Amino acid sequence: MYMETIYRTQVFGKATGRANNYRIPSVITTKHGTIVACADERFFSAADFPNRIDKVVRRSEDGGKTWQKQIAAVEEVGESKNHGSLAIDPALLYDEEQDKIFMLYSHTPTNIGILTAKRGTGFTAAGNKIVSVNGKAGYIDGNGKVFAGKKPTAYTVNERGDVFEDGREIGNMYIKNCPVCEFETFFLYICESTDDGRTWSKPVCLNEQVKEKWMSFLGTCPGIGIKIKRGKYAGRLVFPVYFNSQGMFIVPILSLSACVIYSDDGGRTWKRGKSPNDGRKKHGIRLSSRFVADWNNITESQVIELPDGTLRMFMRNHSLKRLVAMAESTDGGETWHNYRHNEYLPQPICQVSVLNADYNGREVTLVCNAADKQKRINGIVRLSYDYGETFVSSMPVKQPEEDNGFVYSCMTQAKNGDIVLLYEGSTMHETIESIVFPISALENYKNGKTE
Repeated sequence: MYMETIYRTQVFGKATGRANNYRIPSVITTKHGTIVACADERFFSAADFPNRIDKVVRRSEDGGKTWQKQIAAVEEVGESKNHGSLAIDPALLYDEEQDKIFMLYSHTPTNIGILTAKRGTGFTAAGNKIVSVNGKAGYIDGNGKVFAGKKPTAYTVNERGDVFEDGREIGNMYIKNCPVCEFETFFLYICESTDDGRTWSKPVCLNEQVKEKWMSFLGTCPGIGIKIKRGKYAGRLVFPVYFNSQGMFIVPILSLSACVIYSDDGGRTWKRGKSPNDGRKKHGIRLSSRFVADWNNITESQVIELPDGTLRMFMRNHSLKRLVAMAESTDGGETWHNYRHNEYLPQPICQVSVLNADYNGREVTLVCNAADKQKRINGIVRLSYDYGETFVSSMPVKQPEEDNGFVYSCMTQAKNGDIVLLYEGSTMHETIESIVFPISALENYKNGKTE
């Protein structure tokens, strides 16, 4: 019965696009029944960097059984791994009232990763984009004119980042070895689709709204965002993100904290909330995300809503317990409390996907991750009647003989009630696969078999 109730297909891979490696799935369902999937198209390797990474999208109008031609929603630049820019780690959010899909992702110029990024927002106090001009600090004004210090230069930059000297194209500011280079930090970008994922708007940078000057890294939590439906904060859009600390030393350290950004005006403006690392006690010490140490890392997270409008966060973390961390917010993601580890959810320091779904009129929660404390293997999807505290059943995403790894995943509920689960089914990161199954198959799957 297990194999008979599940439909399998490949959503992203060499056969669908332009690259050998695809990572980081995100998927949502619109009110029209369209399923929209997004992923990283990684051109030159599976690595985060150096690389060129675009954002690609495929649509399904039959509940995830078949998928339309792949499109590039966000295109970066670069012709080799050492000379390319990144649009990495997508998260989708669908607002039914606006009939609008939001895509959140992180961008960096060539060879900039979480360990090499510089502190700062990448913008001046006047809102001009900071650049390096022949190795010296400068900026680009609103007309694309490049200044070195306060002095105008012969350089201009267009919307694609192409650099011109006296009208002659000489390079691109996202790629090294150009006279004008983008500030070497992480940028949080958002774009929109109002036609069910067919086309996408020009991306808008959110750094000035949500990034602090002491942060070098601010990144997307891959998966999905949500719109709060109930309680005082109903209507608020919420995206999970994470960031690094200022550190207590001159050299930045990899100390990371999860939080959310949120919008109360339909996505026009955004604010950043505090982290579960702000104020929680550990060994009698009250933590602060601005100065948190590496061993308190909480990173890629997903958020669901409880019946009273409370938010529950599920977090990847670096605790030696190797369990998914959880916390709650009663103020729409502005602050968090009740940090703990879920003994039912083992994790090998990897992303976890979470979804609230309707099952015969009852709201249930599905959690999927690599359910192992050491390796990224053993993909399991679990069913919960208490919003992820405990689980009534669990089902393997793949059969044991097929298990060559399980990494990132994301879920959505199709219009007919089936669950569409996208996942990286190999540590080689060559494809993103999907399974489609009714919740009844998961509910009935206990003790390794269908009852």
